[in-house]
Amino acid sequence: MDTYSHRYSITAADMDTRYRMTPNAVLLYYQDCWARFMSCLHLAAFDIVKHNLLWIITEFNAYFEPETALWSDDIEVTVWNSQVSALRCYAEYRIRRTDGTEVAHGYGCWSLIEVSSHHLAPTTALPHPVPALPQMAAESHRKRRFKDKGTVLQTYEHRVNPINLDINGHVNNRTYLSIAMRFAEEAFMDQYAIRCMSILWQHESFLGDTIQCQLAILPNDIEDEYHYLHTMLRNDTEIAAQVYSEWVPRTIHHDVSAEAVRK
Repeated sequence: MDTYSHRYSITAADMDTRYRMTPNAVLLYYQDCWARFMSCLHLAAFDIVKHNLLWIITEFNAYFEPETALWSDDIEVTVWNSQVSALRCYAEYRIRRTDGTEVAHGYGCWSLIEVSSHHLAPTTALPHPVPALPQMAAESHRKRRFKDKGTVLQTYEHRVNPINLDINGHVNNRTYLSIAMRFAEEAFMDQYAIRCMSILWQHESFLGDTIQCQLAILPNDIEDEYHYLHTMLRNDTEIAAQVYSEWVPRTIHHDVSAEAVRK
């Protein structure tokens, strides 16, 4: 099995007030589909924990097609592993409607850690190799860094509560995206749509921690576009996560090429 597909029915929880699927839902379906895929390969979390190993996602990239209503539609998510290095596994994805039109595509980066020590573990520690399709890589993979911090527009805080935690006891990675998207007020969302986003997770956060989100605007040469960088600090000390996003007027049929977020 080289690729894996699963069909999902869009629910109200996946929608924004405009009946369109949220970026958080795209991340959710990607993670769920990849977990199902790895289960078929006997490399899922419950398989590798027996070997003192745990998968963690460290990066996620998404490129969105022009928005159309998705209320009650079915979508098909297809995933495959395109590159496996000594410390990373890159897993691509495509989300399509049942008529074949694309909703989003991109990739995520996964690493292994030892359950007992939380230290990085090599992919060779897996019970058997991860199959990969390098010819199906949408772009060359490199670890992203956001060098330009931009001009800070606002800062807001979030206190970690039990709802934010996953089964491992730390903040669910989708929570950081939810915190970042708090900036998008109704008036802004009425006029602008997200074209692409890139998320980096760097440090864990736990119950009771304070996550300070700094919203900055980055310079760009295109009129009427907004490029934002959300930097989330854990207890004012270390960066827990960063979210980069580009927004364009809703009337524009925007380009979602991979070049859009290469910085």
